[in-house]
Amino acid sequence: MVMEQSVDRRAFFRLSGLASGAVLSGGAVIVGSAGRRPAGAAQAEKVVLAYPDYPNVAVAMLDELIQGEPVFFDYPQAGQRNMVVKLGKAAEEGTGPDGDIVAFSAFCAHMGAPLDNVYDQELAVLGPCPLHFSTFDLTKSGMLIMGKATQPLPQVVLDLDDAGQISATGMYGLIYGWPANLVDLTGGS
Repeated sequence: MVMEQSVDRRAFFRLSGLASGAVLSGGAVIVGSAGRRPAGAAQAEKVVLAYPDYPNVAVAMLDELIQGEPVFFDYPQAGQRNMVVKLGKAAEEGTGPDGDIVAFSAFCAHMGAPLDNVYDQELAVLGPCPLHFSTFDLTKSGMLIMGKATQPLPQVVLDLDDAGQISATGMYGLIYGWPANLVDLTGGS
């Protein structure tokens, strides 16, 4: 007798993600529940992502962030410019009491143009890029909504501690122009 068991989409991705992680054995170690938290979801269950090779770097204080005003920082290495911003609306992978604080690479995923001055607070998007108009939705994990980019904007993994310090602890995606986010291109050790 053959028994069939249905698997919903979330379970399928969770299982395939865990299997991929086991095979690659160099990615994130996930403690708690697996998968991304949907926008607006309650934060009753904290997901702790540990990226063993990425540094843990303080980037901002919760009480110093002003909604709609990006704060720029280099992470995980010097020259890898990112921005953290309080969007004012819940976002996938958002942190903070409202789930609206996110951080992304400040280099377009298409050709690496700087995106320093193209944040649109009203729409919660980064773009259009000055080269080819790529625009990224910051509430949807940096998903491309217009332009020539073929990848989402790399997102910085954030952690908020009990003292209100926001720290960068890892990256989703490859920063434009780098063969790997943690590669030392200076030749030093």
